[in-house]
Amino acid sequence: MKASAQQPAIGFSRVPVSSFEKKLNQRNVQEHGNIQPAAYGMEESYYTLKDSSYAVDKYTSEINLNAFGSLAGGYQFQKNSRAVGYLMAGGEARWHKENTWSASLGYTLNGSMPAEYLQTLADTMRIQPGVGYAVNDGNNLYHSHYTYGNVSYKAKRWFHFELGKGKHFWGDGYRSLILSDAANSYPYARITTKFWRIKYTNLWAQMRDISAGQLLKNARKKYVALHALSWNISKEFNWSIYEMVVWQDRDSNNHRTLDINYANPIIFYRPVEYSQGSPDNVLLGTSVRYKATPRLQFYLQLMLDEFYLDKWRAGSDWWANKVGGQFGLKTFDLFTPNFNLQTELNVVRPFTYTHGSPIQSYSHVNQPLAHPMGANFIEWLLFLRYESNQWSFSEQFSWAAYGRDRDIDGDGSNDNLGGDIFRSYAGPFRQYGNEITQGLKSTFHYHEFTAARRFLKNDAYEIFGSHIMRFEKNEFKTSLDHMVMVGIRATGLLQPQRDF
Repeated sequence: MKASAQQPAIGFSRVPVSSFEKKLNQRNVQEHGNIQPAAYGMEESYYTLKDSSYAVDKYTSEINLNAFGSLAGGYQFQKNSRAVGYLMAGGEARWHKENTWSASLGYTLNGSMPAEYLQTLADTMRIQPGVGYAVNDGNNLYHSHYTYGNVSYKAKRWFHFELGKGKHFWGDGYRSLILSDAANSYPYARITTKFWRIKYTNLWAQMRDISAGQLLKNARKKYVALHALSWNISKEFNWSIYEMVVWQDRDSNNHRTLDINYANPIIFYRPVEYSQGSPDNVLLGTSVRYKATPRLQFYLQLMLDEFYLDKWRAGSDWWANKVGGQFGLKTFDLFTPNFNLQTELNVVRPFTYTHGSPIQSYSHVNQPLAHPMGANFIEWLLFLRYESNQWSFSEQFSWAAYGRDRDIDGDGSNDNLGGDIFRSYAGPFRQYGNEITQGLKSTFHYHEFTAARRFLKNDAYEIFGSHIMRFEKNEFKTSLDHMVMVGIRATGLLQPQRDF
């Protein structure tokens, strides 16, 4: 047994266009980086690329104990100026045995004095984005509990079995329209099968729904079955397909819990759902990644919730053609070594991810399982990052336009225009003529510049300073959030999400 300050194993923090992503973009690296986190104990090269502290001794049994934390404070400059900040403190235990068995268990307590727009989310939706259920402690103070861990077993060369609680991210971009890290952690079971150039992942998870305004202890349960087939066609091309199905634990007719019909790891969910005549929510997706050069990568993602080709060809903008798309590129060593750039476009039509039963929306604890903006939006992102020794400098800029429900017919209630994924799609305001950003249209700008310096063994911590500006405008209001923050944080620890 040993204690260390090395990075958490699956706190799950992703850094855009980092030196790690640069390593993954080399053509001789054939890991399936679009399925994260990689199966610990199975894809050792993935973790060795990321951090030498992940290397597994194949002939010993070892326990690692870690304590970690982050502390940041700052000030928000605007009409209602205020202090802002957050504190994360926790610990983790990791164990492995001879590259066959492994386990981990982690916990963080997350406290915050959020910016005004994040406080609104905490008060209305009861969430700290990406972290968990928000508890109001008074005086603009909130806290959340974040737990994660797993027990896994590697069977020979091909199979990896895992039970745990945590997050997953499927895709090559900063956002994912398939499965992202926007929501809180959740219980899951996973089977990973890897052979030749193929990686096949089965994931079953239990989610919770509080869209009716109930407390977390009274949340309704729902279940999600997902699978992904990732194929490295060549050193340059990866093609992946995905399928997801959501069902609630009970309805007026029965109590389902885990549906045995979705337990078969090699079936397609859509035919099963259709044969049962069930009202489950089935979604499909595909993605392509092309490593054009060791310095340039293109990626594409397409998500289909419901899609009728005849309606699409007719150009009628039917409400139930629910689709989303993503296109992006990453380039490394642009102009000078270690200066990297990523840009990305995300578009999702109204009503996507919704369902006739709000419980079966593609969500968990009032947070989307895909893009944090939900549906009915267009978004453009730009990331710049430069690293030199222990220093890093990063700039993020994003622009978005999105539509939300509003009273159009003058009856005093918000009409359903497809921007709220927690609302039933029954009774859309119109059958045809539905366009992206319809309803109450808002425009959004976000900028964050951060300078940081890493220190300690394995660069486990960093001191940082950030300048953040968020601007949002629609016909009823204009809001500006302008902040500066400084602090110290564990580099592998889950970080607050505020870029939406």
